[in-house]
Amino acid sequence: MSNQSLFISILNRGKAETFLNEMRAFDLTGGIVMRGEGTATNRLLKILGLAEIQKEVIILPILDSKFENPIHEMMLNYFRVDKKKKGIAFSMPLSFFERDSVLPEGKMYKPECFSHQCLFVIVDEGKGHEVMQYAQEVKQTGGTIIHGHGAGVPSEAYFPFQIELQKDVVLILVKRETAVVVQDYLSEKLNLSDPAKGIMFSLPVSRVTGSFQE
Repeated sequence: MSNQSLFISILNRGKAETFLNEMRAFDLTGGIVMRGEGTATNRLLKILGLAEIQKEVIILPILDSKFENPIHEMMLNYFRVDKKKKGIAFSMPLSFFERDSVLPEGKMYKPECFSHQCLFVIVDEGKGHEVMQYAQEVKQTGGTIIHGHGAGVPSEAYFPFQIELQKDVVLILVKRETAVVVQDYLSEKLNLSDPAKGIMFSLPVSRVTGSFQE
């Protein structure tokens, strides 16, 4: 079994190129960069119209587990993601994301093995801020909104789903013990029992580096 993972870094706008240059030291040259926005919870910033923080979301597959910890350490030492508003990085295991619809019991991840989960909420364009407002009602202050532009999915993709045009994809990092509460609340408020309203799913997070909420 190969311990592969998907590394996601959310940094302030303009940092993605520097990040990808640093990845060359690990002989990692692939990756996807998407523009997103964070949501500030400071009331004064909202009054001043400065609540949106421009972000770059970098998604990078790590095919050799020996690189995972050094990359996280680099995020701390070089990008200082342990400081507020500097960014965050987290990785999700890919070892058992296979094409089989049902995995053998011995290969299934147990949620209690992970301290965090990443919620993905896909809604119509313009609804991303609404998602974050509801998330804040259950004390989830951190989140990133990505504006989807639609694309075909390669046959070898790890996650074979399509994001249609004009969608908001909201990433919310939550602690394991609050994940079910947050999901249930968002599902009710967004009426996700109606497939036309959107979709939400969660993936386990094996390591988090950075400050995202108390």
